[in-house]
Amino acid sequence: MKNIIIFCAHGDDELIGLGGTILKYSKKYNIIKVIFSSGEKSSPHLKESHIIGERINESEKIGRKAGIKENIYFHLMDRKLQEFSDDEGILNQTKDVIGKYKPAKIFTLTSVDPHPDHRAVNKITMNAIKDIKYSGEVYGYEVWNIIKLNEPAIYEDITPFMNKKIQLMREFKSQWMYIYTLILPTYLRAFINGRKIKARYAERFFKLK
Repeated sequence: MKNIIIFCAHGDDELIGLGGTILKYSKKYNIIKVIFSSGEKSSPHLKESHIIGERINESEKIGRKAGIKENIYFHLMDRKLQEFSDDEGILNQTKDVIGKYKPAKIFTLTSVDPHPDHRAVNKITMNAIKDIKYSGEVYGYEVWNIIKLNEPAIYEDITPFMNKKIQLMREFKSQWMYIYTLILPTYLRAFINGRKIKARYAERFFKLK
């Protein structure tokens, strides 16, 4: 099977942005997820070492249920990814992952996501893609986005997978506050996207390359 790489700032980004598509694609692609941040700042009332371990455990457990074949952790500082956006070592690490797995498709966060960590991941991955002259398909997925990119939009019908996507989102117990804030917007976005292709629910992606 061909590979897909999903680049994330945090361990739950991919389910919010393309959980339905992951569930749909997992039967015909090997899906590799790359997580840049340890997520240690997401629960300030807990010790950082505890929350890092908890987030890794969640990513592994939920990833298996979603059909993700492998998780790769860069272990960078949460909320500090912009400081690494021009780091040559991180850029090379990203290029190495792409070179190793030779994915048919890459999904990354967008340059207009309000979260600075998300924009940093977009910058790093797009620079890596440019440097190695990657020839496959590259798509941007949405998490906190409130504005639309100018790039062409494509839609993936996720109607049969919507309920499981939401169920798996709820399993990120360490992130319950953020996840529950996003559940209603996730439903609404999927419903609006679905209308574009005459489906009940869909996920939207922007063709970045």
